[in-house]
Amino acid sequence: MRLDALERYADLDAPLQRLDARLKLVVAVVYVVAVVATPVGWWGTLAAEGLLMAFLVGLSGVPPRELAVRWLGFLVLFGFLTMMVAPARPERAGHGLAVVALTLLAKDTLAFLATVLLVQVTPFRTLLAAMRRLGVPAVLVSTLQFMYRYLFVLTEELDRMVTARRARTFRRSGRLDWGLLTGLVGVLFLRAFERGERVHAAMLARGWDGTVRTLD
Repeated sequence: MRLDALERYADLDAPLQRLDARLKLVVAVVYVVAVVATPVGWWGTLAAEGLLMAFLVGLSGVPPRELAVRWLGFLVLFGFLTMMVAPARPERAGHGLAVVALTLLAKDTLAFLATVLLVQVTPFRTLLAAMRRLGVPAVLVSTLQFMYRYLFVLTEELDRMVTARRARTFRRSGRLDWGLLTGLVGVLFLRAFERGERVHAAMLARGWDGTVRTLD
């Protein structure tokens, strides 16, 4: 998966893209908090929140199929978390396990779609600048910035490792080789750690003081 696909629709000339990044960030946080705080079994409120999300998706110009594909990619995680949390919720006694599980799944879905939509309509660097202007600590913003930047570096490194493995392998199997996969992950972790050490030393040598400076 190419990571730059996350910002594929950020430059569209759509109403949601033209809004200030700070406003979009605050609205997204408020929406997620409202969804999480919705009591179990309040289907009318959840339906209203879902309609609001559908309206925002329409304003963004992002194809609903794009969001649905990303949601399906996390459905296993959502389902696992739901099955782990739902039996322990106190609302189970009054509403039943099925209602609690469906409510949790609906809330997870709406919160996930809100987060993905925010990233789809706003470049990540713009979100980081908005977070800093809203008073988010500089250390947290810097950590997020470097995390995002080096995701691309690690993805390219993984692509080179996979290409090298295929060049040295004389068989191509349709099934997943877990031994090779764990080996790739281990080597990638070591290379990421070593590169992080080198980058940190290079930044200190160039006078890094923890302040993120941009041209915006």
